[in-house]
Amino acid sequence: MKIVTPIVVGSVALTLLGGCAYRHYMGLHGPSIQRFPEVHEGVRTDAECLGCHHPDRDPQGPPTTHPQFKGCLKCHNDPL
Repeated sequence: MKIVTPIVVGSVALTLLGGCAYRHYMGLHGPSIQRFPEVHEGVRTDAECLGCHHPDRDPQGPPTTHPQFKGCLKCHNDPL
């Protein structure tokens, strides 16, 4: 039991430190769509984002690891 506790605590710490919630809290969102304005011109809804980035739809762009999340533009439309 003494070995399991540090492993569990370490796993939870890694999840919190490396997870989206932590990065969102610290303001470290994913890559901004403003880096590629010519590709993302006119994109205004989550459905448009997921049309190109959903991992189950043979994406044209890099697939998102969190297609169930809402608010793509909230996190990925940061000013550069």
